[in-house]
Amino acid sequence: MGKRLGLLIIGLIFKANFLSAQEVIKYDVSIAGISIGEMVAKREKKGEELHYELKSNVSFWFFGKINLDYLTKVVYQGKRLNKANVSSKTNRGNFQSDILWNGDHYKIKSSNYKHELDTVIQRPFLFSAAVFYFEEPVQAKEFLAEAYGLPSPIKKVKDYYEVNVNGNTNRFYYVDGKLEKAVMEFPIKNYVVKRKQ
Repeated sequence: MGKRLGLLIIGLIFKANFLSAQEVIKYDVSIAGISIGEMVAKREKKGEELHYELKSNVSFWFFGKINLDYLTKVVYQGKRLNKANVSSKTNRGNFQSDILWNGDHYKIKSSNYKHELDTVIQRPFLFSAAVFYFEEPVQAKEFLAEAYGLPSPIKKVKDYYEVNVNGNTNRFYYVDGKLEKAVMEFPIKNYVVKRKQ
């Protein structure tokens, strides 16, 4: 009886650890081949929820030095995007985006560089920008960009996936189903996110 109980307890501990196991991937962020910082992407299963976090700290020159702290937190309930919060803190100003599923629609409020949005979208999304860092969008046809609150189609082009968000074209390259690099257009500076070995 004692042995069985011991095995049961060990099994429950293992299951609890497995369910809350965190996946962490580190990426280098560069402009014109020069590293400007890194991004850490995390994914963690918590019961029925899947939590994503993207965190980066970069510094680059644009008519003076810009320091940027960027944090994305995303929660999926089952397969559906449930909520997302994005905050960008810079020495030139701060930006915030909040997305929340409310029964049958998303309430979206976004403030970004040269972009303001306060709207509602009346359909669920199964893929958002944070997921690109963990899953190849083989079946996904569209996604929601958390920072802008904008839906965008996903197109497969040659050896990469292409999306256009608010006039910026981003390309995601995968090797064996894992994101190897992303080439990102941004109004201030284009940059590359590359997986660290």
